[in-house]
Amino acid sequence: MVASRYFVSLLVAAAGVAGACTRVEVAEPSPGVSLGDGGAAGESAGGAGPVAGGGGEGGADEYVGAGGEPGSIELGIWPTFAADPSESRDVQAVLASVSALSRGSRTLPLAERWDQLSGATGSPRASTWNRLDAMSQPYRERGNGVALCIGIVDREQPAWPFSGTLDGDAALAAIERTIDEVYTRYGEQLSHLCFGYELDRYLALASNDERRSLLALLTHAVDYASHHAHRSRKTAIGTALSLQGLADPEADTAELALGDEVVGVYDVLDDAAALKPPEAVVDEVTAALAALAAAPGQRRLLTLFEVGYPSGTDAGSSQKQQRSYYEALFGLLDTRRDAIGFVGIYGLGDRAAADCEAEALAFGGSTDADVAAAWASARCSMGLRAEPAETDKLVWPDIAAVLSRFR
Repeated sequence: MVASRYFVSLLVAAAGVAGACTRVEVAEPSPGVSLGDGGAAGESAGGAGPVAGGGGEGGADEYVGAGGEPGSIELGIWPTFAADPSESRDVQAVLASVSALSRGSRTLPLAERWDQLSGATGSPRASTWNRLDAMSQPYRERGNGVALCIGIVDREQPAWPFSGTLDGDAALAAIERTIDEVYTRYGEQLSHLCFGYELDRYLALASNDERRSLLALLTHAVDYASHHAHRSRKTAIGTALSLQGLADPEADTAELALGDEVVGVYDVLDDAAALKPPEAVVDEVTAALAALAAAPGQRRLLTLFEVGYPSGTDAGSSQKQQRSYYEALFGLLDTRRDAIGFVGIYGLGDRAAADCEAEALAFGGSTDADVAAAWASARCSMGLRAEPAETDKLVWPDIAAVLSRFR
């Protein structure tokens, strides 16, 4: 462990040097909560320097991603952890990333609010990018993948890096510059690039004008990313919605299906903030796949960017229920490998209560204390191992078998 921390410290030290060589916009961060704030993959901190991606191999018509091939599904484990205030969060984030890799994660899932990635003009925020570089470096060195979702919205909250609306050329130029940064750093190793996060949650509360401007920006972002000169042929591009929204025939989500794939995020609580039974994920995935199969136009794979289930008794669950969830999910996926592009298992370790409480605001908890508490409890015990003891939970042998079986 000491050697690992020394290695990570070297990565973090390298970040300051590499970041100094990158032109960045100096601006105060927006006041919102990062998608990964508090020990998840996208928390706001530092890291190690950028590595330019390889040259691109084509545009949207040439996408040949590996997801969905018979006998394999691309799998990743979110590097979640219980933040220790006495240690650098940068180092903790990288250690969690390395640990997930050593546990068999073949792709690193990352989700980050746009206002944490970029300033008002789209220029990069050094601290965030340097941390993501450090977390992804061990994956990139082994030729493994990076899956990144840019949170233009963060569930119910706006997350763009400038004041006002998304209308106008300035907003389009800003998202283009952010996409340029993604491809420059991760081009050849970028297996998935999505825009979100849980767009349908935000749109359910948005005005008609807000909806129109967001859809226009998303359409432009997907088109720009799809035809980018540095896009790898294996990079799938899509938009991130809640899996429940994709599965609901009454939800108006068809216009959000942009790009090569549709990206679903599983929510463990229902509309009444009650914990769903473990088997509910099967119904949602099945319904989402049916909706995609029936949709006109090109066939799109389903990516399950974030799936997971709590084990804590305060969330109304147990380790046995968590295990039942994954048994049900991967039992279904065993029969539908041809339709799934990527599965991101959330996550490696449990998280600290304070971090989950801050994140709960993005689920609408700012207006209802009970809703916030329910989301915080559910999010905090979704790890495959208990923190801070770092002991494997009952579900881990099943996950280890899945990581091997789906290769």
